[in-house]
Amino acid sequence: MLHFRNARPGAHEAKRRRPGERLEKNGKHSLPLHLPAGWNIPLAVALSLGIWFLCMQTMPVIPLTFFTTPLLGLLNWLPVVLVLLALLCALGNVFAASAVTLVLFGVLNFANQLKIEARDDPVVPQDLTMVREALSAAGGYDLQVDWGLVALFVLALAALIVLAALVRTRRIHLPTAARVLSRLVGCVGCIGILAGLTFTVYASTDTFNSFPCTNRFNMTTVYNQTGFHYAFLRNVTQNNLQKPEGFDKAETEQAIAATETVPAEPKPVNVIFVMSEAFHDITDDDAFAWNADTDPLKNFHALQQAENAISGRLIVSNYGGGTANTEFDVLTGMQTAMLSDAGVSSFRVLHKNMDSIFRVANQNGWQTAFIHPGKAWFYNRQNIYKWLGAQEIVFEEAFADAAYKGGYISDASLTDYIIQDYENRLADGSPQFTYVTTIQNHMAYTNSKYGPARDLYQLRLAEELPEDVKTMLTVYTHGLRDADAMLGGLAAYFEERDEPVLLIWFGDHLPSLGEDYLCYRVLGQEMSDDRESESWLDAYAPPFIMWANEAGAQALDFDTLAARLGIPEDGKISASFLGAAVLDAVGCGESDPFFAFVNSLRRELPVVQRGTAIDAQGAYHAEIPADLADTVQEYQDRTYYRMKYETFE
Repeated sequence: MLHFRNARPGAHEAKRRRPGERLEKNGKHSLPLHLPAGWNIPLAVALSLGIWFLCMQTMPVIPLTFFTTPLLGLLNWLPVVLVLLALLCALGNVFAASAVTLVLFGVLNFANQLKIEARDDPVVPQDLTMVREALSAAGGYDLQVDWGLVALFVLALAALIVLAALVRTRRIHLPTAARVLSRLVGCVGCIGILAGLTFTVYASTDTFNSFPCTNRFNMTTVYNQTGFHYAFLRNVTQNNLQKPEGFDKAETEQAIAATETVPAEPKPVNVIFVMSEAFHDITDDDAFAWNADTDPLKNFHALQQAENAISGRLIVSNYGGGTANTEFDVLTGMQTAMLSDAGVSSFRVLHKNMDSIFRVANQNGWQTAFIHPGKAWFYNRQNIYKWLGAQEIVFEEAFADAAYKGGYISDASLTDYIIQDYENRLADGSPQFTYVTTIQNHMAYTNSKYGPARDLYQLRLAEELPEDVKTMLTVYTHGLRDADAMLGGLAAYFEERDEPVLLIWFGDHLPSLGEDYLCYRVLGQEMSDDRESESWLDAYAPPFIMWANEAGAQALDFDTLAARLGIPEDGKISASFLGAAVLDAVGCGESDPFFAFVNSLRRELPVVQRGTAIDAQGAYHAEIPADLADTVQEYQDRTYYRMKYETFE
């Protein structure tokens, strides 16, 4: 008898097929293709290396240290592979996991590239809480997107998505519960390993110091030279308040209680601080050939020579950026550098009401205000200035009719606003205490910032400079002229006022003019991190000037003011001493225990900067003098105590 086999697979044969596996009529497997389960890990490693390589293309230059210092390369690759492996365990498909990993790291790396270009400020973990604000602000910047690189990322992502749809790996034969548990353990394990490394290896100062870096205090330089992935994870643990070694709360409280204070005798002078974005007198270099008419700083130079003026150098916390850190130092009397041994953003450490020169001014009859024609969300200023006690806070929204220049609200429009605001406040009858932060001349100083080169003020050079250096200096100087015009306009206006006015004008930091101090080096200016020489402070020393109109000079007895304030002959003081000195000038410098202590310290050491100092006689000390070391340590202890324990209504 002839028997014919049924062409349709029987129940026994159906049971032998794996889930998701289909047969074509000719008996061959159809899509998706299946790979052995053992291929998952090798594929994940290979794909993670490819993703890391793509991410590196967003950097200005791929650091050779990735290859000459294997540990640095490893620490930049590890986050990619660990995240990919965690997603592999969660999704069960190596190509799908790679696609998600590419999106995650691609977005972060592109955001970092664009944020550095726009603000000279890299992406830090705290930025992830402000994604909505950042996206809304991005439209205000002239960003140079590398569309070719974007296309490369998109193509890679498309390829991974196609592969995820067409290729699968075979499942390991385990019971369902065991398979789910193993994947959960794998996912959590990879995340746990990354978290553990973040709080140990990535957080290690010794590890960080072992990597080559030309400027460890400039976050952009750190990110560009040590890699985004390493620097980003390092910053997870860095913007935190660090307890000073040997700190004793009870001893600090006793020291505070023992501080001698003097009741305030307020002098009703209108105080106007103007912190000018990247204001610096680099154009005084011998490479330039200005005359009295073409000098980009003619107003600043004229005021320096005025009888009612004190000028010098403000030693700030950062080079090329860190505007908010200078604000913090001036306003609180504390030093950003003392909050932690690692580089921090002070406004990202502050989370509560804090004493400040605003609060002292409030208590003594001034009406206080902060004015900044920028985004309220940036550096969390909308909350910071409430915590610092400013009675009125003004941001970009108040400048609806302002002119923009260089991508930002112009210094000319800000000048008009300050004058109008001053006149409006006169009706209150109380003296004014106002802090202004400008924004127009923010980097980057590229050809696109102020328009066609033919429309810019041209440099007057005594010697020829490389073209890229000349471009940056031309663009920067164009904005510098506007800042100087703002200073001249304010001085001219206040000179005509009958009310006493004290104007304090200073730069927040030196301008960032090329990688590794390019323009400064070409001009022959030494920018060294060698603290054995005082010249290392040159990178942190924008100029400042304190100027009073005639009424202000009389109220402050300006002829003797510099001596009474203890301003040294060379005019160098730490930024954290400036606000305290101004309180001293208007009769309130000894009324608050903290500012009384700061004013006492600055008379002995006008400059304190990361373990170095300049004393009242102008002598530089690469290490704090032994007889003053305890006082400087007390300064750091009081700073920590104020940030950690003190509360203010």
